[in-house]
Amino acid sequence: MAKKRDLPVVSVLERRLLNPFGTPSVPIVMKDGAPWATHWFASEVRSGRIHQALQLGWVYVTPADVEGTADELGFEIKDNRITRGPSGSEVLMKMPGDDYAKIQKAKFEKNRGEMGGKKLKSEVAQRAAKEFGDEAADTIYGSDLEVKDSRVSIDLDGDGPPR
Repeated sequence: MAKKRDLPVVSVLERRLLNPFGTPSVPIVMKDGAPWATHWFASEVRSGRIHQALQLGWVYVTPADVEGTADELGFEIKDNRITRGPSGSEVLMKMPGDDYAKIQKAKFEKNRGEMGGKKLKSEVAQRAAKEFGDEAADTIYGSDLEVKDSRVSIDLDGDGPPR
């Protein structure tokens, strides 16, 4: 962890302008330098949430894993686990970054496959049939209406056209 004297001096206004909607979460740096994905799991959200996270491949982050102390990072230590929140109800867990990326990609592919244009068009037609009758559904099915998912980058800084 960088020492205070090594950090650049940044005014409050400069920091706020970099993140006008609020300060993002501080990254948690691991001592081993490995690319870990970290996530806070709250046991108060749902009973069994921590157990489920363990079953899904997450493991507890221990004080020995992180750069810095609990006091420096604003955490608490409970049962050799890094916690925060009321009574230590939120637990910090980690998963290898490559594994996490593969899972995220698999989720994206599954969602994209389940919500493709044909499926979405069919879903719209079925809802139209239910709401407005068979003729509405036939019109949608028989049309050349193309439903597609697309993504576009929008230039929020105003430095040029959308990318």
